[in-house]
Parts: sequence; structure tokens; C-alpha cells
Amino acid sequence: MAPPTLTPADHEHFIDHGYVVLRGAVPPETIAAALVVLEGDPADRGRGADAVAACATDVMLDAIDEIFGAGYTLTRGGGGSDMPRPHQPDGPWPDPTAHVDDSYPTTMPNGWAVGSFIFLTPVRSHGGAFICFPGSFRRYREVMARSCHSIKGAAMRPETSGPAHEFLAEPGDVLLFHHLAGHTGSNNVVDPRTRHALLTRWHPRERIVPGRKSYDDMTTIEKVNSARYLAHRDDIDMKVPSPVTDNAAGVLREGFADWNRVRTQAILHYDGCAHLLFVDCDEPAVVRRLVSDDGLDWRDAGCLALDTGEVCALHLHQYGVEAILGVTTTSGSVHLLTSTDMANWQPQARLDGVATATPWFVYAQYPSKVAGGQAVYFVPGDDSSRVLCRWGDRWQDAGHWETESLALRAPDGGCTITDVTIAAHFADSSCTFVVDVQDANAAVGDTRPWFVQPKDVAVADEPLQPLPFECPTPPKQLSIYNRARRYWLVTYRRETNGCERLFWGRIDWAEPTPTLRGLTTAAAFDTARCIVGFV
Repeated sequence: MAPPTLTPADHEHFIDHGYVVLRGAVPPETIAAALVVLEGDPADRGRGADAVAACATDVMLDAIDEIFGAGYTLTRGGGGSDMPRPHQPDGPWPDPTAHVDDSYPTTMPNGWAVGSFIFLTPVRSHGGAFICFPGSFRRYREVMARSCHSIKGAAMRPETSGPAHEFLAEPGDVLLFHHLAGHTGSNNVVDPRTRHALLTRWHPRERIVPGRKSYDDMTTIEKVNSARYLAHRDDIDMKVPSPVTDNAAGVLREGFADWNRVRTQAILHYDGCAHLLFVDCDEPAVVRRLVSDDGLDWRDAGCLALDTGEVCALHLHQYGVEAILGVTTTSGSVHLLTSTDMANWQPQARLDGVATATPWFVYAQYPSKVAGGQAVYFVPGDDSSRVLCRWGDRWQDAGHWETESLALRAPDGGCTITDVTIAAHFADSSCTFVVDVQDANAAVGDTRPWFVQPKDVAVADEPLQPLPFECPTPPKQLSIYNRARRYWLVTYRRETNGCERLFWGRIDWAEPTPTLRGLTTAAAFDTARCIVGFV
């Protein structure tokens, strides 16, 4: 058996810094053949694809395989996309600012787990180097343990990214890096030759779930993605929940039982806790807030100081540092408010003529080729068979946005849509709507969940289809708490014993028939928390 490609010190370096370097992993003759293609006529690139793909050598693939470790299967092949840096002698050299990839980053690997840069030309200082921020992924994980949706805004902060490191390379060197490693590109201001490097992203066939394994049994990819392991290694508070006790498990079976007549609800992971906003039928103009460390034992955090009137729908969203709240009233208005502490909310805008609405950030050119920026998906009050999308640059201007598209249509036969939820389920562009649909002959409030996974989240090209559910009564007003690779951890409202209560659930979008399943046992709830990376 051939010796491993990576040494124990290499594995430790990946765990400590979020990257590892393979020197001379691609032979000179392979590099030369690839450069002939990349620097030749662009029309000939298709015919030269094999020469470029050959740069993904067995040395590199074996190293990735070893990082993944036992229990994970790597699909081998593919050289990657060229990321050229032509000479720009007059180009700027700004102070490097870190970012993380993916349009909608998740704590656990989603579209990819390890990225590779294969350098085909020399890289010297200020010559178009890949700039990394050593150890940043561990600081980012600590941030996400407090607020799992905040990383796009937090990544650029120097106190979380740490100092930049300009990676200098020789032809044939390969850099392997963690999916949450902070990095940025740079301009080539000194080298007359174009810098060529191939970028590829890798994920095993299996979902990565370290869970509650012993540390000795974890592979390297599990260690760098385990909240438990990183807390143990770095002696930091990663907010790791304890296993559910039999006592607390009763809440999973019976629903959140401190109130009985929930009208609407929305949940957000923020500041290390679950923050739940809800409205009780007995006080429809009052938005209450509950907080929980484990999602089962809730404490009262008071009422929000809002003056919106009677509320029929709440929707929370976060993309960056601030949280955004959409409050839809029975009078047909949606109020958009932002907060940095979940207690104090600043009004931003109001849209009228709305039956229900949810705010969401559309990462331009990925989930939509039409929309981009801050967006509101809403059901117009005069036609509840449609969901419209409006978007712009700033939440405070939302009441004046004019760009609009038809995002969804209700099923035929007089059906209407009463609630809208949207989020990514895989990689950059794969997103899902889940909506509550009321049949024309059904009683008011008697809805069923439907879903669609559109090519473009602003264009109603694909029809909705029923979302199967595994609970005794139909779920309503689904709210997403955290996500992983083709996986949502959610709360929802449903009737039980004559009361409207809230329950935990999950949707595994990788199942042949995706189904909303209730998390009604301690083991199921703990497994879900492991999958999304809280454990």
C-alpha cells in the first residue's frame, strides 16, 4: 500500500489554519499542456478540456480523500476553472478584505467542503496571489455558533478574519482550503505574465455529519466542522447543546405548550439562542418574544414595541449583521423593520395592499438572473393566487420599489396562497419556496404546504407541487431555523387537541420524495441539530 499523501502535521495544519499546501503536486509537462490550452484561442478550449482536467492529479485527489477520511466517498476528476490574473501595472493594490464563498453560507459544508487552487504559473508578491486568512474558519465558526446566518457580514471584519497572508506559489503547487476559510483575490501589478490557477470545489457523496462521535473517531473534515471538537480544541464556547433529556422531550411530542392559540410565528438563531416571535389569537396586535438555549425550554423576553395594528403574519430573515422582520397586518400592510439585538426594531419601510409578505436577500446572478438585492415576496391583497417579487438596494426604499416580477402562481382551480417561505437548499443557486395553499372549497385557514424549486426565484416558470408531511394535522407557516446540505431544520404551526401549537420539524431535500417530518423524539431532534452543525 502506498504511503499517505498528507502527513499528520499536514492534517494538523488544515485543522489549525483551514488550508494545507501540496508542493509540486502537478508535473511540469501536465502544466505545460494545460497552459497551451488556456493561453491559446478560446474557441479551442473545449477540445483541450482533457489537458486542463489532467491537472487534478492523483496526488491532489488522494490528499482530498485523506482529509475526507473513512466513510466519505470522493468523486474524482475535473481540473477546474481558470482564474487568470493578467498584468495590470497601474492597477490598485487595496488592503485585503476577507470574504467567504457561497451565496448563502451554512455552518456545515453545503455545495462543497474543500476548495482547491492548482497554480500553473509562478506567483510572487503582488503578482495576483490568492490571499488567505489563516485560522479564520475557526473564528467564523465561533461567530456562527452565536448567529448562524450572520457570516456574510462578519467575515470581512478584521477582528474575525485575522491578518491576511499572501500565498506565493510555484507551478504545480496546490492549495486545499476549508469551505469557511476567509480569503480574497488580488491584482497582478508586478508580473508581465498572466497568472493562471485552476479553482475546483469538492464534496464527498455523503453529507458530512460529525455529530457526537468520539474525537478519536473523527476524520479531519469532521474535526474542522465539529462544534464540539473546535470547542474542545480551542477552549471556546461554541454553544453546543446537550443531548435532550426525557423530561424536555415532552415538548417535542406535545408542541411548545406555554400557550395554546398561536396565530403566527417566526424563529431566528441569534446571539447563541433561538429567538421566537409569535402572536397569540387573544392579543392579535401584540408581538411576543421568547428565547431558548436549547429550543425546548423557553423564557419570556417581553413584547416588541411595535405599533402596526393586528398582525396576521411574521417573517424573519438575516443576511449579514442585521435581522429583518416583516410584519403583515390584517389591514393589508407589511411593515419592514431591522434590529441588531432582536429586542429593539427600527422601522424601514411599509408596503400596502399586501395579504402576506416575506423579506429575503437575492444574491444577484445566482438564484435569479432577473432580481437582485433586498427583496420582498408578497401576495397582493387583490389577487392571492400570485406571489410577486419586488427588489432594490435598500430596505428603507422598499415602499417605493418599482421593479417587480411574478415569482409564483397558485395551483389552478381557485386556490390561494396564504404564506410564503423561501431559502436556499443547495449550493449557490438551488432554492426552494414552501407556501401555504388554500383550496377554493376549504374553510378559511384550512391550508396545505406546497413547494417548488425554481430555476429562477423571480420567475414563475415551474408549477407548485404538494409537499408531503408526516404529522397528524396539516403544518402551517413554516419558519427555517438553520440549514445544511439539502436539509432544513424548521418550526411550524399545527392544530393539536383543539389548540394551535408550534413544533420542530425537518425537511431532507435529498430524499426521493421530500417530506416535512416532525421531530417528536429526543434522538430525532438531536440528529437534526448535528446535521445543521450546532453540535
